[in-house]
Amino acid sequence: MLEADLILHVRDISHEDAEAQERDVEAVLRQLGIDPDADGGQRIIEVWNKIDRFDPEERANLRNIAARRPPERPAFLASAWNGEGIDELLAAIEDRLAARRMTLDLSIDASDGAGISWLHRNSEVLDKKLHDGRFDMTVRVDETKRDIVVSRFDAVPHVM
Repeated sequence: MLEADLILHVRDISHEDAEAQERDVEAVLRQLGIDPDADGGQRIIEVWNKIDRFDPEERANLRNIAARRPPERPAFLASAWNGEGIDELLAAIEDRLAARRMTLDLSIDASDGAGISWLHRNSEVLDKKLHDGRFDMTVRVDETKRDIVVSRFDAVPHVM
């Protein structure tokens, strides 16, 4: 079974057959059992790489084309060569991953090394403070592990 929280579809937007390559990649994804249109396209982030090869007018045109795409299927313009657009792409990746995860607060006895280790392996530990022999922790988990964390560690949803 194929599993991925997120798929980055990186396209060489400067290639003369970029559109045909997009269709080819989508066909391969379908052959692998991944529907690019499932879940409103939230599993796939499209990256238009090599924008450094375009002059400012052509970049503006690409940005306009990307802006007209459906909001659930945005395209991120980037250059792996000079780093342009990478911060926006990383922010989008973090947003997509965080949207599928729940943030929880819990308190665990400091002597529960197995439990603490499990949390570090199976969740994203956002905060951990030792207080009176207990670790007060804030963790982020995906939906597949949420119930385990809630029941095993008596975790509650994090309040901002």
